[in-house]
Amino acid sequence: MKRTLQLIFILIISLSIQQKTEAQNLYYNLGFNLNNRLNAEVNKQETPVHTSFKPILKSNIKFNSDSIVYQYSREEKMYAKHKKSYIRRKAFTEDFINLETENFRLKINPLFYLQKDYLQDSVQNIFINTRGIEIKGDIGNKLSFYSAFRENQAFFRDYTNSWIQARKVVPGQGATKPFQETGHDFSMATAYLSFTPFKWLNIQTGNDKNFIGEGYRSLLLSDNSFNSPFLKLTLNYKNFQYTTLVTEFRDFETVFYYYNFKKHGAFNYLSYNYNNKVEIGLFEGVIYKTQDTTAQYFNKYPTDFFIPVPLVRTFSNQNNNTNHLLTGLNIKISPIKQASLYGQVAVEELSKNQFAYQVGIKFYDLFFNKIKNNNLFLLVEHNISKPEIYSHDSLKYQTWTHYNQELAHPTGNNFSETILILKYSYRNLSLKYKYNHILFDKNGIYSNIYMLNNNNTFIIPEAKTVTLKNISVSWMINPRTDLQIFAGIDIRDYTVNENFHQDKYFYFGLKTNLSNFYYDY
Repeated sequence: MKRTLQLIFILIISLSIQQKTEAQNLYYNLGFNLNNRLNAEVNKQETPVHTSFKPILKSNIKFNSDSIVYQYSREEKMYAKHKKSYIRRKAFTEDFINLETENFRLKINPLFYLQKDYLQDSVQNIFINTRGIEIKGDIGNKLSFYSAFRENQAFFRDYTNSWIQARKVVPGQGATKPFQETGHDFSMATAYLSFTPFKWLNIQTGNDKNFIGEGYRSLLLSDNSFNSPFLKLTLNYKNFQYTTLVTEFRDFETVFYYYNFKKHGAFNYLSYNYNNKVEIGLFEGVIYKTQDTTAQYFNKYPTDFFIPVPLVRTFSNQNNNTNHLLTGLNIKISPIKQASLYGQVAVEELSKNQFAYQVGIKFYDLFFNKIKNNNLFLLVEHNISKPEIYSHDSLKYQTWTHYNQELAHPTGNNFSETILILKYSYRNLSLKYKYNHILFDKNGIYSNIYMLNNNNTFIIPEAKTVTLKNISVSWMINPRTDLQIFAGIDIRDYTVNENFHQDKYFYFGLKTNLSNFYYDY
């Protein structure tokens, strides 16, 4: 697979180096806030923009989306009142380094995630210290590139630390090694090349995450787990968009470098968009068992792994216990410009009650669509998963997982969850309230996606219910990287053996909010 990717890189560069810089083939980062700004503007358009398969390609959007996402109007207002000095531009409105020529564009930004927590009535040391760099740009008008690296040291909250000790990974950020006595040291690299040889075709290859859906969670494929190497083709024809994705996943035991379970995934997603009022998508995904239990024999790739035609993988794997097939439906309906109804259904086998579904609604610019500088966002979402939909009899070799973590919902199997997010923004200031309530199976066992028993435990949730309430305030410094200072309160209520517990965390920090990392479980 590595040799194939190298040949693709060479071909892409040779085809695009002579082109002039006229268009960007970069994707918008997966940050939840950034995509909400984009979706709010998409809802106002009539020209179809497919938003369910993320990250979203800039060149597929027919309006000036950068001006909305990166808030160019904010820049104009600032310099109408203040001198446009170099320091002010770099700190508040521009990329840290921005180089442009006729055939080349390069942008470089620092990345931060610095957070300090205080647990009520405790002296526990809790903090996250992330430093990184983002490099992105264009070569000609057909090729774009992106790379980011983050180095981290952290002391996590008790419930997160217990999860990390069991899984041997930090949620969404890869394998960890010890730091001091109770801390964790870990790093994360992201990179991709994006090539658009024709207006109707985009080819992307690299190491990154993908997300299918319109909600806070995805029950099909999400950015919950670690980055994975992949090749993705996206085709556009009138109101249709078709995306096919192949990738390699790994799980491991004890420590990351001890033993890896390799498996491969192939996903197809066909969507139809009618004037941005209705978007319907059909999903099929297969986890292929490409390694046996001795790790000494590597199975050949099945033929259908290389056939990017819709439904071929479904028909060839529906009665095949060697591989793990999941099919699904995703839908978004926007009856008015300020609102979207959305939902998902994921099915493994209906006859065995193995399915999951999601329903939700989002409001943009609620009540303030005609008042400048005000914005009220509201999301209400409900997710339900039945037992064993993401699990498999062959344990890690066919589970819907990567780097010991779920590829869809972070809770795994057999749960119900209600989410509410309410966010009010006035200019650079934002106030947010977030509520999660998760109800596990009464025995907890089926929430474990790996289906291991207590004698060979991986992780089985002890709590029957978990309720998380968050109140936070943030100030936007620079929208190019969603750089913000923030502070807030997290309240986590949970029951174990009918006993009620509550933890209160107070926190503050500074971060570039380009990626989603999930600690709300």
